[in-house]
Amino acid sequence: MRKEKINDAVSPVVGVMLMLVVTIIIAALVSTFAAGLADSQSTPPQLALKGTYSQSTGLVITHAGGDPVALADVAFITTPSELFGADGNKFAWVIDKSIISNSKNQPILNKTSGFYTTSALVSGDSLHVTHENSVDFSTDSSWKGPNPGVNYNAQTLWEGEGKSLYFGAYAFCNPDNVGKYFYLDMVDPAGSTIARAKVTITA
Repeated sequence: MRKEKINDAVSPVVGVMLMLVVTIIIAALVSTFAAGLADSQSTPPQLALKGTYSQSTGLVITHAGGDPVALADVAFITTPSELFGADGNKFAWVIDKSIISNSKNQPILNKTSGFYTTSALVSGDSLHVTHENSVDFSTDSSWKGPNPGVNYNAQTLWEGEGKSLYFGAYAFCNPDNVGKYFYLDMVDPAGSTIARAKVTITA
């Protein structure tokens, strides 16, 4: 009687081995992709922002602790709070970096060359906008106002008493607004808020 070899069990074993190999390859590819994706996404800086505003001396922006931030990658925005009126959000204003100075009284951005004299803001550093560049209110019709100011949207350059009263109500230099606060935001290029400070107006 002749004995025959039975190979029926070979096929399932080969199939399982192939499935394992394919699974391992897929897992390796997914792992590599995930690692590359994590490396390509930078973590936004975490920091505390502080601001002071005096109608007689101007605006001071202070890095109060946390991660350093590249000044080329952020913008500073002022927005009147609800204490000014219901339309506060309409008066949000991006401060031109050419009027923001470092500790040496140099503009952090040279508007002509486009170069930054100060590249980063680190914990403990302060930036300053002088009184002359902070003024945003006048009842004098001949007044030209600074260019561009810290709240240019509220400059009363419109004729007519009604408009002057309306826009002036949102101006930080309006003496009637002493004691109120506005918001100072640091935002990234996409417009997302990195840090926010409530800044109280003093005389």
